[in-house]
Amino acid sequence: MDRTATLDHAATRAVVLAGALPAAFESAVLAACVDTSRTLRPAPLRAESRIGEALAEFDREDPAERLEILLAGLGCMTRRDTRSGGERRRYSVERVIVHESQRHATSRMLDAAWRQGRQALLSSEPLGASSPRNTQRLTLAQAAWRAALLAAGHRRRRHILSVMIRDQEIAAVLVRAARLLGVTAEVTRRSGCVVVTVPADAADLLPATPPRLRLRDSALV
Repeated sequence: MDRTATLDHAATRAVVLAGALPAAFESAVLAACVDTSRTLRPAPLRAESRIGEALAEFDREDPAERLEILLAGLGCMTRRDTRSGGERRRYSVERVIVHESQRHATSRMLDAAWRQGRQALLSSEPLGASSPRNTQRLTLAQAAWRAALLAAGHRRRRHILSVMIRDQEIAAVLVRAARLLGVTAEVTRRSGCVVVTVPADAADLLPATPPRLRLRDSALV
């Protein structure tokens, strides 16, 4: 699936403009949730991709499609490549690839969006309920959880909803985002990952999760 839009020159700036930030931040979290180079350590979101290298690889179609939709709305040209393998246990990998001419600009945009979104969510600055900045902070909180529930996957048991995150920094963002949305989240470290859990009866306060999420909705947030 090719996108023919061109990346806005604003995307190459070190700061993502407010109108584009929610979509860019959600895209950054989607990519970061499956980026194994970030495991349990703070690091830049991702180095610039090599030729033919995917921006992100998912084991399901839903997060790949969501990332494509978000990036297209931001003016990025992308395509999706599906690869299958295995013998007795078949598997497929959904790869989202950004056009070579836009890889550097897209990488810079997502890095900036991650920094700005993380700073906004972790900030302890009090904001009035009617403040535009508070509204955007809540939108970013929803974007973070929507991305994590799609990309990292989730498990819902009788009493808890859990997501398995590779990176402690992303987990901290999710905990803060949950609090802003009125949900208490807890973090448990396991070998090679971090598990973020919320009470199952509070999960409806989080953004729509599959299959309720309408991936093809024209609205990006």
